[in-house]
Amino acid sequence: MAGLLATEHNEIYGSLPGIEVPVGDALLSLSNMWNAPPSSEGLRSPSEFRASRMNFILHFGFEASVQEARKLFQSVIGFSERYPCRILALCPSKDEDATGQGIVCKIFSECYIGDGHGDMSCCEALIFGYTLKEKQYLEDQISIFLESDLPTYYWPYRFDSPKNLSDYQSFFGSVNRVVVETAAELYAVEELEVPKPEIIHDLAFARTLSFRQSIGQFFSAFPVDRILEGLTTIEVDTPENLNAELRALMRWIQSVLEDCQDCVENSRNDHFNVVYGAGEEAEIRFVYDNENAARCQLNVEAGVAHFDAAIGGSRHSMSAVIHLLDSDDALAEALFFG
Repeated sequence: MAGLLATEHNEIYGSLPGIEVPVGDALLSLSNMWNAPPSSEGLRSPSEFRASRMNFILHFGFEASVQEARKLFQSVIGFSERYPCRILALCPSKDEDATGQGIVCKIFSECYIGDGHGDMSCCEALIFGYTLKEKQYLEDQISIFLESDLPTYYWPYRFDSPKNLSDYQSFFGSVNRVVVETAAELYAVEELEVPKPEIIHDLAFARTLSFRQSIGQFFSAFPVDRILEGLTTIEVDTPENLNAELRALMRWIQSVLEDCQDCVENSRNDHFNVVYGAGEEAEIRFVYDNENAARCQLNVEAGVAHFDAAIGGSRHSMSAVIHLLDSDDALAEALFFG
């Protein structure tokens, strides 16, 4: 029945690479794979280049397609080239009536040859297929395969509802950090009922690192109290392909401005509105009830941002190079810094 579950009832599990092994023998089989002898005389065993820094749990939801899952898996494998980790990919069966073995397993390993002599890094993955009948026991069973004393990170991807994802409380409560991709999800992060919401970090937000750096640099030319004085509305034009990134960016801008209000004595500006609209190019406009005005044009395709503002009687303009972080850098930013 294991073969039936792995292929017919679990397309994502069946599509990911690896050698299928009994679950109880997975760690031993993985160890034997690393301890294999050198392929030719003079070459060292791959085990000498294996040095995991973390555990990485990649958890696919029912909304994930086979193509998305394969792309995401390869992305995490690529991430592990820079940040070696043990990857645990969890693939639920969509068939609620699936019978037979509840959890099946594959093992996978890959090594990268670097530019320098002897420069190599190796990663490993355990890929699990499971039925919903095993859901309540999943965390306990998967914990056996985590490398002890290493931080654990969790990426749930494309769950069909925040409730179904929130059901995995054991993962949210035991890991060091959670990453989500709001550009792909059907729910807002705020809808998740989790014990530690502060550990959740958005990849869409992580990708905007250069945007945030440029915006901060530009507005640092003005006194904080003048930036706040008379601010009534922030208008945001969002191209469809940047909707998640700009909304994440605006949450950051709102948070920064609210912190500034707390630091400015006698601030009379207690509230401002944020209005979103469609646009061919990303643009943020700060609207005031006085002579102040500010505009940020973010041309991602050209890789250039243009800023212009007249605040408190001073005018300042600036151009800056911007870009969205690629998948590896965005994942590192969300996991370690964001």
